[in-house]
Amino acid sequence: MVVNSVKHRIQKLFSDKRLVTFRTVEIPLGRKKIEKVFNEVEKPKSEKLNLCVKFKNQDGAQSDSFLKNLDMYRSPLQLILVCFCVTQVPSSASAYNNFQVEYEWSYLNFTWRSIHQYASALNNGAYIPQNIVPAGLKIYKRNLYLSLPKIRRGVPVTLAYIPMGTGDSQKKNKLLRPFPNWEINDSKNCSNLQSVHSMEIDTNGIMWVLDGMRLGDNTRCPPKLVFLDLNHNGFLVYSYVFANSVSLQDGGFLNDIVIDESDGGFAYITDNSNVDPGLVVYSRRRNRAWKLRDRTMFPELWAANFFVENKRFENLVPIDGIALSPKSNRNRTVFYCSLTGLNLFSLSASVLKDEELCKTDKWRKSVKHVGEKHAQTDGMMMDSTGTLYYTLLPFNGVGNWNIKEEFVSSRIVEYNRHDMVWPDGFAMDQEGYLYLISNRIFDYFDQGVQLNLTDGVKFRVFKLYTGTKSYLYGQ
Repeated sequence: MVVNSVKHRIQKLFSDKRLVTFRTVEIPLGRKKIEKVFNEVEKPKSEKLNLCVKFKNQDGAQSDSFLKNLDMYRSPLQLILVCFCVTQVPSSASAYNNFQVEYEWSYLNFTWRSIHQYASALNNGAYIPQNIVPAGLKIYKRNLYLSLPKIRRGVPVTLAYIPMGTGDSQKKNKLLRPFPNWEINDSKNCSNLQSVHSMEIDTNGIMWVLDGMRLGDNTRCPPKLVFLDLNHNGFLVYSYVFANSVSLQDGGFLNDIVIDESDGGFAYITDNSNVDPGLVVYSRRRNRAWKLRDRTMFPELWAANFFVENKRFENLVPIDGIALSPKSNRNRTVFYCSLTGLNLFSLSASVLKDEELCKTDKWRKSVKHVGEKHAQTDGMMMDSTGTLYYTLLPFNGVGNWNIKEEFVSSRIVEYNRHDMVWPDGFAMDQEGYLYLISNRIFDYFDQGVQLNLTDGVKFRVFKLYTGTKSYLYGQ
């Protein structure tokens, strides 16, 4: 009976028609019976299979084996549990290279006010080029904006931009311009920008800036949400400082943001803090913020230990990606997922807006499990048609799914092993293009990695024509 049950689960796994599957199944069988089961099930013939087998002995100790084929791992351990995942690797990866490189950098530099300022920053450690990594990106009119979080020392600017389509054909190592200016990027004053990880731009040209990465000793200033008017040279409209009960001054990590312009304006924000993860809601009309915490926002332990460019990623990272259904959707929905996890969840925006309801535990009844993604995800974004785009970290790619369909219809739209190392955040312009940044940011968070200046490209901005706009607009 147990053998037949296991065989059924494995066969169901192999029958998944999506390009990539990543599953874990517990099998309470010994090695010989497991071999028998694998020999009897029908396996996909058109795809190459990579098998990851996890063994656990009677003492609970685990060891991993990553196999190139379906030959069983010969282990002296007494097997009482096997967990495995199957990755169906596309046989023709070039068929999935739809995104085109728009900009790329081997390092980031700025339009300094003077050669003296540049030389001084290099000499005193205020500017350490190999330590700077772009994270978020957004586009407004003909400017591409980048956030530069202060993960390591030597980051003099945390929000910058480059002009697009101005006749400048330079695509590599284009200089960044501090935004709005050098003064607001001076972190000595808590009213200025400290460490920005992401931002969003509403339909009126107001940039909502998440100045809320509070890890290590990069700043002692409280996290805040800053409003900048892009139609008036980044004029500072307002700053909202989050209470420590909403986002920690020491250990908070406001990671990503979506904007709901109804009912006076709301922001839904993922707090990626390892100490106090959750989903933050900010009401602009009421000028108040509150936070929701739930186990669906925690890391999924079994989804750790994945590989990016042959490097094992073992961190347990909580809620990260977030997306909002489009403006034309009557009952808008917020989608979210943990980085260390495969499951996608959702909550009605009407629930999130109800501060009193969020103070109780009744809102948890509204949490819905949407489906299981192909792999772990960092950034997400939805367009005006309800198509959700999400990154697939272990596969250097992008998946998508339309909310009008069942989640089983989700698919891969990009698979780029060479260029798209750690795809991160998305942006959309007004001309039908979806943009994506890849940045190898895992190396910057790992303090054990020695970062060096080389000629190799580290950061890329890609674009893909979709013919749609962002979720902020109707169809």
